[in-house]
This record gives sequence, structure tokens and C-alpha cells, in this order.
Amino acid sequence: MKIFKPIWDRIEQIANGGVLVSHYEVHREIERKSDMANEWCKNHRSIFFDLDEEQITILDEVREKYDEDYWNRMVTQPNPWADPWLITLAIQMKRRGEMLGMNTEVKIVTQENKNKRNNIPRIAKKFGIESLKLLEFFRDIGIK
Repeated sequence: MKIFKPIWDRIEQIANGGVLVSHYEVHREIERKSDMANEWCKNHRSIFFDLDEEQITILDEVREKYDEDYWNRMVTQPNPWADPWLITLAIQMKRRGEMLGMNTEVKIVTQENKNKRNNIPRIAKKFGIESLKLLEFFRDIGIK
């Protein structure tokens, strides 16, 4: 794991600085696995935002961007589905920044295909939110 130490150190730095955040539903998806990511998330619970009333309102807007059949299939599955909540949190953060007159740069990190119809990147883009693949994220945070 020493080879990845600079990456983990940088991720730790931006997580502790409040720059790296996620939604609690992402945590729920990750905790289903017993791996290093799950352990890291357990130790960094503070980066995972809980659901709030504002997000519930925004979720209706997000739902409208999904194909209805896809949405209904995903919300009725037994496992957590964090995708719409992650997009909702990104929209919420972007709007809060705009309300404060700040140029809040909000990006979502996902390995999902950017061109696939009901994936995070395509839905998020409809709200003006950029999605980055992992290597793009590493470059974005200064890892070379």
C-alpha cells in the first residue's frame, strides 16, 4: 500500500479540509462490502451528509431527469441506491454556494459511463454539475 500513500494522504487532506464530501447513502452502499474503502468510510463518517428536507425537495427535480421505468426499478430494489442522493447533494451544495454569492465548484467522482442514459454523469450534467472519473479526480486534486 506504500505506493498509494501519496494518494491517500491527499484524499485525507481534502477530506479533513471539508472539500471532499458525500452523501450518507453512498456510505450505506460502501458499508455492504468488507474492504479498505469501507474501513476508510467508517473512520471518516463526518464527510457523509445526512438527508434533510431541502434534499427531499431537490430529489423531485432529479427524479424528473431519470427514465421513469429505470427510476421505479432502482427505487424498489432491496439494496441502497445512492446515485440520486449524490446528485441531490451536489445540487444542494452548488445552490447554497450561489445563494451566498460564492463560485462553488461542485464535482462528482464516479467511474460510471458519461454517455449512458441513466448514469450519474448524464443526470448531473443536466444540473450543470461535472463528473470526473477517478484519474481525472486525481489530476484535479493535484496528484500526478
